[in-house]
Amino acid sequence: MDRRKMLALLGAGPALVGGTPSYGKTAQPGTEAATPVVSGTITSLNPAVVTKLPDRIPLAPRLDTLEGKTIYLVDTDWGGMGQNDGILQEMQAWFAEHMPAVKTIIRIKRGNFVTDDPALWKEIADAKGDGVVLGVAG
Repeated sequence: MDRRKMLALLGAGPALVGGTPSYGKTAQPGTEAATPVVSGTITSLNPAVVTKLPDRIPLAPRLDTLEGKTIYLVDTDWGGMGQNDGILQEMQAWFAEHMPAVKTIIRIKRGNFVTDDPALWKEIADAKGDGVVLGVAG
């Protein structure tokens, strides 16, 4: 997306993000036309990197084998309305052909890709799912 369009949608201008004053007209500094339209202090977010990283949570240990395991193929529904499960269906077909002892279950996560879906995580835990492939499919 074009940054100027995004900023316009948010009601901000590029000068606000850049930390420089916004001018009403393009003119040489020091002339009357270069007078700032907005006076006073504008507070903006500081995009600087923090000095302390958050505590990291280690990844789950790898399975020794997939034989006899249940693997959930979870679509984050990034494109919306469940239209993105094509690649997960291809993965499921591959497992059925090459590793028939692996049970695969396709699920679409509720909400968008950044929201939580506690009901899905509970379903996977209650079914004793052995692994999850989570991603944007399609």
